[in-house]
Amino acid sequence: MCAPDPNRGIRMQAKIEKMKKDTQYHSASLKYWNREASVKQRQGALTKGLSRSRSDAYSKALWTLGKGRLANEAIYRAKSKVKGAQKDIKSGESRARGYMASKYKAILDKQRQIESTIDNTFGRNMDIAQQAISRNHMYQVAKNRERLATRPEYGAPVMMPPRDRAGQNFANLQMALQIASIGASF
Repeated sequence: MCAPDPNRGIRMQAKIEKMKKDTQYHSASLKYWNREASVKQRQGALTKGLSRSRSDAYSKALWTLGKGRLANEAIYRAKSKVKGAQKDIKSGESRARGYMASKYKAILDKQRQIESTIDNTFGRNMDIAQQAISRNHMYQVAKNRERLATRPEYGAPVMMPPRDRAGQNFANLQMALQIASIGASF
């Protein structure tokens, strides 16, 4: 019969501590995996949202272009009426011709405003909208990545104390001496 290990209680505590640490690590790993899956799913939704935002901005610009073309159509009609009225004047300088010229200049000014609006819509304004969409997408991606947080770490290992062989030998020797003293008393 051998004497029990004097470090047995400390070794059992270390085993229990390691089991707790393993359980916590596996739990944190599972939570991280779940967050990672939701982040990947959200990333797909963010990409879809980026595409839709860009498409919406382009559709808005096309709508403005359509409105501009409708306004240009009305201008071309007015321009043809003014030119027709100018052709009726056959000779000489009249006040009506000056009136028609000022009317024609007003039409040209209106046409310039429409073309400027269309140019701004597809130029500067479209660039501003695209920049805002890109910045918003980058912000959302960063926020999504922030939700993921950091990976779980196991941390420092749990140290298992060694068997106390010298203490065990002394305990065996002590037990042998007790048995010998009991045997010697008979």
